[in-house]
Amino acid sequence: MDSAGNRARAHSRPEVSEKLRITRSQAPRIDPIHAEHGAILLAIAEPRCEEAQQLLRTHIETSKAEVRKITLHMLHSARQRPQPVQG
Repeated sequence: MDSAGNRARAHSRPEVSEKLRITRSQAPRIDPIHAEHGAILLAIAEPRCEEAQQLLRTHIETSKAEVRKITLHMLHSARQRPQPVQG
């Protein structure tokens, strides 16, 4: 975002990064995330803009699906825990 000169997006980066932290903390996604980022950066650097855009779109959709899956799992797990007795 910084390299593209888009200050508005660069300003929002910490917020976006925090929201995506959930996927980065999941062990099965760590290596694929790094590989996806590497492929995107390589396509940008060469430059193969259309490929970079498609790789980025795919990466975002995959990440969104993972966040949904993780969130649903967390909600399901929370519902399964015994509730404390009030009183």
